[in-house]
Amino acid sequence: MRKALALLLGLALAVQPALAQGKTKSSPADEAVAALEVCETFAQGDVLAVDAAIEAGWDAYEQDSESPFIRSYSASRDIPGIGWGDLFVLVESYPETTLGYCRLDVAEPRGKGAAAIEALAGLDRYRGDVTSESGGTYASLMGTDDDNTLLITHWDEVGFVIQLTIITPKAASGGQ
Repeated sequence: MRKALALLLGLALAVQPALAQGKTKSSPADEAVAALEVCETFAQGDVLAVDAAIEAGWDAYEQDSESPFIRSYSASRDIPGIGWGDLFVLVESYPETTLGYCRLDVAEPRGKGAAAIEALAGLDRYRGDVTSESGGTYASLMGTDDDNTLLITHWDEVGFVIQLTIITPKAASGGQ
């Protein structure tokens, strides 16, 4: 009897770490929001965006630039619950404006796509339209307080995409 009780206790203790691990996994919706946050950091022109992406688990780097007014970046990683993601970023500097563009592509997504799109559309900082058709979920959004923040995202049989554009006016210089 004591051996059976000891065996049951041992099995319960062995299973406990596996159960605890299951509770720490994030959902595809949480991962989609985290991926958008990486895109936002890049598209805002943050000089520490590569470091922030690496800290978040991305293999991120700055690419060679074709112009002193253009910076481009790439990043990739396996996004838990979603699939392998490739990120492309372009930050263009104009005399009075900076245009930041970030696109995440997941060619063969897994998980619950509608929940991921609904989570992105449900963020307080975005407003817009969400529609579902032909097995896909699509959203066209813009910043709640900033019409210069534009977000298109979808999840369908072709893939999962986040496409973010942020247009940021530059501060006027006082030396004219």
